[in-house]
Amino acid sequence: GIIAFFVATLWEFLQIELIKVMYEKKVVGGENTSDESDGRNCKEGEGSEGGRLLFKQLWIPIFIYVASLALYISGAVTELMFFENSDIGSPGVCLRSFNLATLGNALVSPSSLTDNSAPGQTWILFLVYVILVLAFPVLTHILQVIFLIGWSRSMKLKRMIKWTSAIWCFACIEVLLIGVFAVEFKFPQLVGKLAGDTNAGFLEVKSGLGIGFYILIAYSVVAGFLQWSLIVRYDEKKQLLAESVAEMENAV
Repeated sequence: GIIAFFVATLWEFLQIELIKVMYEKKVVGGENTSDESDGRNCKEGEGSEGGRLLFKQLWIPIFIYVASLALYISGAVTELMFFENSDIGSPGVCLRSFNLATLGNALVSPSSLTDNSAPGQTWILFLVYVILVLAFPVLTHILQVIFLIGWSRSMKLKRMIKWTSAIWCFACIEVLLIGVFAVEFKFPQLVGKLAGDTNAGFLEVKSGLGIGFYILIAYSVVAGFLQWSLIVRYDEKKQLLAESVAEMENAV
């Protein structure tokens, strides 16, 4: 069921991107700046033919980028969630803590794969976790820093930032946080149901969210705003003028 849902979601995103591209080509006529203009000169925060970023000062998106990267690294290495369980009357306590990396490793740990009826699908789930939660955010930030360096050197890598936006759509940090919160919120009740009414009285289970959970919430907001601010924008009047000129050239 998880794999089918993932494939359906992936196909839906591909359809959305395809419809968007077809709309831009057939209705809007595409952007006025062609890919050949990537190497043309552009001012700091503003490109040729009206292309510009949200902020004219380039140091602002650079500062947001550094902040988002710091939040991701700190949120990934600090505690995301923990589980604590003990037998009633026993002094021993079992404490398990997870961060962003160890939570994925727990899917394919020896204890998780023991008596697992679907080990292959568990490994597929682990690979999806690594790609969407770890690889895609890192790849997004690598492309963002390349784009910022190119923009500072008067190069408009607008096609790259489009691919960056598409990759960022699949970076599922915020989706993971929603799932972690749902699991932690009802985990003691879940264990009690699995243990049964007779055995539930002998177990004491506690769970909680670590500081990494709240750091990653801040990261999701900051990183989302960063990607939105890096979209190349075009002046509407200049775009209409360029469309009119293009129509006259086609008529000639």
